This record gives sequence, structure tokens and C-alpha cells, in this order.
Amino acid sequence: MLANSTKLTIFTLASGRSGTSYLADFFVKNVQQCYSTHEPYFVPGNPVLFGKPIDWNTRQNDKALLPVLERKCRFIANCKAPVYFESNHAFLKSFNRHAGVLLNNAGFIHLVRHPAKVAKSELLRERLIRKIHLPFANYTGDTGERYFRWALTGNEEIFRYYAGHTLSRFQFYLLQWIEIEYRAMRLIQQNRWQDRVFFIDVDTQLKEEAVLRQLLDFFNLRHKPRFSMDLHRNTTPFMGPTVITPQDELEVRWIFQNLPVAYKVMLKGEPYSTCLGWEGYRQAM
Repeated sequence: MLANSTKLTIFTLASGRSGTSYLADFFVKNVQQCYSTHEPYFVPGNPVLFGKPIDWNTRQNDKALLPVLERKCRFIANCKAPVYFESNHAFLKSFNRHAGVLLNNAGFIHLVRHPAKVAKSELLRERLIRKIHLPFANYTGDTGERYFRWALTGNEEIFRYYAGHTLSRFQFYLLQWIEIEYRAMRLIQQNRWQDRVFFIDVDTQLKEEAVLRQLLDFFNLRHKPRFSMDLHRNTTPFMGPTVITPQDELEVRWIFQNLPVAYKVMLKGEPYSTCLGWEGYRQAM
């Protein structure tokens, strides 16, 4: 259990399509004395961290990135509530390298969803965005390359291991999920934050009221005595359910079988070894 002697700052460690909006809605409706936000678009002074900060983080362009992160930290510090909570999958895409220095009294909620479901859901969401021609879905990086605003750039280290192979967009998102988890574990281990992380297996635990109560007790958060569980589910409209096809299964197994050793070791250990529904992927490594 974490004490609230100074402002507690809680971020999610998660990929997109992993229940971040559901968890944010739970905090808004049930947690007291807490500034709660999801992806703070249009909030003056609180950068959302998608787009260029992802590219800057990948290229380690800290001259551009650090002023953005410092602006976010000032926003957090100026919040009057004793707890700041942000459920935003941009955190591990943009903030991971500097969190250990810039964050004080940090706490984390580690959300892990079935990797193939994440990758397929990310793919379907991108297809919808392309289909409706959402403005500003792409941005131009400092080197002139065009990137999808909410994803990694493809220049991250994990993608280099697959240079020379033609990856499907589904496989891109699968590798993104693995990279995000690798960053989460490195962030925890390098800063010795193991006792500051509450883990949730999204597929089996996120919608369990008892687990969410344990989460609030872990961080010593004040909350309503009875929870509102009528919460937002961020489904992708018009695209149907997230179905993992036999072709998807083949592509997943190829990625897992060809992962570098460090990533295999990570995924065979805790907390992933306790996750249900994708044991076969771990066994295939």
C-alpha cells in the first residue's frame, strides 16, 4: 500500500486497446480527491504525448522531448488534488526513459491484455481511422518520415531484429505490444518500483469489482462506498468483433518463435506467466 504523504502520481503501463479508457472511467466515477484523466487532448498545459514526442523518444532527441515532459510534470504538480491519475498508452511510448528522474512518488497500474487481441484491435482501429479520413492521423517526424500518430515509429530496436522480413501491419502491432511490455518491465526494474505497481490481467480481472477494490486499497485511494460499474467500453465502431484468424495465429507464432532471447525470457516470467488465454504463445518460444 502506498502512502499519500506527498502528491501521488499514477500512470498506466499499457498498450493501446488494453482497457485504459475503461479504467479511466472507473476512476472518474468512483475515486475521490483525485484528478483523473484518460488522454488529455485539449487540456492546456498537459501534453497528451502522442505524435512527435513518440518519434523524439525513439530517436532520443531530448532537446525537443524534455521541455514537453517537463511541462506535463508542472501541470501535475499544480493540480490541487492529492492524487493525479492518467490512463494513457502514450506514457510508455514517450515518457519511459525519463520517468525515473521526472516523477516523484509515482505509482503504476500495469494492464496486460492478450497480445494477439491487442494487435488485432489496434489494426482494426487504424483501419477505421483511415477509412473515415480522420484529420491529423499522420504526422511528419524530424527526418521527414510519415508516421501514424498513435503508434510507435517502426524504428525502435525490436523492429531491427526483423529487418529483411516483410511484416504485416498485424505483426507490427504485435511487436509494438512486446516492445511496450519490455519498456514497462525495464522501467520497473531499473527504478526498483516493484512495490509501486498493481498488475491486472485485463482479460480476466479488469471488470472484476473485487480486483478494482484491491487496486484502490493498494494505492490507499479514497473512493465511494458503492462502485458505479456502468463504465465506458471503447469498442471500434463499424469494424465488428476482434476475431483472431488462423492466419493471425500463424503470424503470432512466427513472431514469438523468432524473438530475441531477452524478450523471450521476459514473456516466460512474471507477471506474464500468470496471464490466461495465451499460454500457447509462451510455450512456442
